[in-house]
Amino acid sequence: MTDFSKTSPSPAEDGPQDADMYNNTWLSSHNTSSGSPEQNFNSVRIIYIFILCICIIGLVRNGIVVCLLGFDIKRSPFTTYILNLAVADFGVSLSFDLALILIQAHTESVLAIAIVLHFVVFMYTVSQLLLTAISIDRCVSVLFPIWYRCHRPRHFSTVVCTVIWVLSFLFSGSSVTIDLLEHFGAYWMHYSSYIAGSVVFFPLVTISTMILFFKMYCTSQQPRRGRVLTIVLITLLFYLLFAFPTNTIYTVNYFFGYKYDYLAVYGALCSCLNSCINPVIYFLVGRRKRSQGRQSPTLLLQRAFQEEEERREEHGTTDQTSL
Repeated sequence: MTDFSKTSPSPAEDGPQDADMYNNTWLSSHNTSSGSPEQNFNSVRIIYIFILCICIIGLVRNGIVVCLLGFDIKRSPFTTYILNLAVADFGVSLSFDLALILIQAHTESVLAIAIVLHFVVFMYTVSQLLLTAISIDRCVSVLFPIWYRCHRPRHFSTVVCTVIWVLSFLFSGSSVTIDLLEHFGAYWMHYSSYIAGSVVFFPLVTISTMILFFKMYCTSQQPRRGRVLTIVLITLLFYLLFAFPTNTIYTVNYFFGYKYDYLAVYGALCSCLNSCINPVIYFLVGRRKRSQGRQSPTLLLQRAFQEEEERREEHGTTDQTSL
């Protein structure tokens, strides 16, 4: 994602009344990059349109996942995480589309753009927290399988997702309030999520991904390489691939006095790719290798997460028998 709100290293000198403070970042970023202004402007425009297309695809694909997991497919503790992640990624794509439309329209409403920007940060924060929770949850299931099956609270996934949404909402509400009190000058609030991603979320996901990969492929007692673990591992790998440049760009940009604003568009591109890639992973993993003909999205999702449902029913039956 990108912070559209930064147009100069000295925001206080520009004045809060300037609407261009929020809507000219991408289109004016060529002023600080190398090359002629016209060439840089055209290159940013191309990426600009590419991001818009990616966001539209992300809206459609994540919308399908939300509808199917929300209404058609019986949910398990793991698919509860996936449903919330799809909602967050849907919100990321939607907020980017709204921001792009406002910038293209050259709107004079600073408040409207500021709210959209905070919505971007809110959804991106939720997405990062959910992926961190998923990675830790799967690590616990692999490292302590007996405890995970027997002692994990039944509604733990729902509670974790609720806490993530509430905390992210409180943070977003606080950032909006501070931004309004500072007359849209609280630029550090837009960067706090990326800094947290670099310092906290990214290291946790990296460690969890390494543990999962090691347990799946490098140990003599390998767990069953089912679809769920495959989905988690691929999803986390793509998150690391796209989140690293995003969080790094904005963290470095913030601590170095906004000298690298022209890189913001590439951070936005990476975060948009991350928000639309997950549904593709689910559908590809759920597809049968030798199956011919078109398969419905419902069937693909059911097959992708069928293992988790079967394991839950199996453990439930075992517990009842032991009683």
